[in-house]
Amino acid sequence: MSTIHFLSNMIVQPVGRHLGKFYRCTYADLDAIVPTLSGRVDAEYLVLLLDPRFFYDFHIDEGALERARMLEGLLQTFRSKNRAKILLGNVDDDFLTPDTASRTRSFGKLMELNAYLESFKEKISDIEIVDLFGLAHRMGRERLYNEKNRYLFQSPFTLEGAKELARLIDGAIERFEVKRKKVIVVDGDNTLWGGIVGEDGIDGVACDENYPGIAYKRFQQFLLTLKASGLVLALVSKNNEADVVELFQKRRMPLRLEDFVTTRINWNPKSQNIAEIAEELNLGLESFLFIDDNLFEIGEVRKALPMVDTRRFDPDDPLSSIEVIASDPSLQAILVTEEDRRKSEQYASERARGEILKSAPDLESFIKSLHIRIIWWRNNRSQLGRITQLINKTNQFNLTTRRYTQAEVEALMETAEVFSFKVEDDLGDMGIVGVVIVKAGHIDTFLLSCRVLGRGIEDRIMDIVVRETDLKSAEYIPSSKNMQVEDLYEKLGFEVEDRNDEGVKRYRYVGKTPGREYITIQRGES
Repeated sequence: MSTIHFLSNMIVQPVGRHLGKFYRCTYADLDAIVPTLSGRVDAEYLVLLLDPRFFYDFHIDEGALERARMLEGLLQTFRSKNRAKILLGNVDDDFLTPDTASRTRSFGKLMELNAYLESFKEKISDIEIVDLFGLAHRMGRERLYNEKNRYLFQSPFTLEGAKELARLIDGAIERFEVKRKKVIVVDGDNTLWGGIVGEDGIDGVACDENYPGIAYKRFQQFLLTLKASGLVLALVSKNNEADVVELFQKRRMPLRLEDFVTTRINWNPKSQNIAEIAEELNLGLESFLFIDDNLFEIGEVRKALPMVDTRRFDPDDPLSSIEVIASDPSLQAILVTEEDRRKSEQYASERARGEILKSAPDLESFIKSLHIRIIWWRNNRSQLGRITQLINKTNQFNLTTRRYTQAEVEALMETAEVFSFKVEDDLGDMGIVGVVIVKAGHIDTFLLSCRVLGRGIEDRIMDIVVRETDLKSAEYIPSSKNMQVEDLYEKLGFEVEDRNDEGVKRYRYVGKTPGREYITIQRGES
């Protein structure tokens, strides 16, 4: 059972009681904020909930941002001493002002304060925001707060409010624990639009400003938001392809056909189409979410591909369906990196590389034609989020499959050498796709994204590691998914010293000749 340590200038035990059966909750004294953040905490999670009076007295002013900067410093100190993940509540208030203009200005300053708190996620590892402001907006302040109890007992939450806040905290914890999906496979008829394009015609399907069309339009807009956050969209529809293509050409909808990294518009079983997409994108089926209105189609996919998660889009209640899908933790992100934002673009360029490979006389000619460039960094803290993503998502080309939290990666940058590698070629920027962690001359972690396999990238990465470290040893730890790299180190200048019954191999480095030198390497700017 995980421990949550609550730190607040309010009485928050009522919130913790609603989490009690799932977590062990402990509480700091009301005046212990600074001492607690300056020391060590024996807990997996620190929940920091602050009454607005922590930042300002009555009217929000410039001093609020100064207090927020002080809090940022305290949290950085806390992070340097603790591995606990941080859940920080943002600020909510109902300003008592004599006119709407003053109230609007106060809310503007409050948004600035909350935006600054949100920026902590870019500077402090393993921190998530508990959206207290959004909760008050959804529930209404009268249901969330008991203002009399706030001032009498420093206990501001109603019974219902404490319960909903506990649910919000539990959801934030789940975002830390649940692995995010990579691909959303979505149906067309009665999912992206209302009606059946083959029967109702292009003008007869609903995706417009009137209900129920507005619900489908809203769903498409939501999918575009997910795409912008790094999820890849694929369309699988049992239809005549010409009808669907014409629909996207003639109807003005939020989604365009080019927003889908790939499509399968045919009469084949949807499980077959999804399996083909997984092979095309070189992604595991467990990273897919399938959304369809038809229970038969969902059942068929569940039976054939049990690794694929499914959600039903109910055409009889489309707005509720959107809410359910939007609340799925596997679609949410704590931090969106630049690589995430460009994910669809990267997969599109990968498809173009596949077309070039088909016409190339051999693999070596294909690799040379791309003019690949590797840019590398050592202990680059600005890339902590992406490095941690790769460490915890990469399975196939991962020699040890060790997992580290962002806080642990940050600590490794103090005691070891954490290399990160970006790959570019003439078709585009593939982003940061590789990580190597070297501890005292020993390779602790060596991983590459599946997107760049088979191009000699690993050979040139090892050239960089050999040049930049006093390399002595490495190891391979087998998993259910990394068998393809079982003999990699033998090809990169290592000699097996020991192999145990579990298949773990330990190596010593003996030396290698440089790899494909036409793949250029350069050090990235700090």
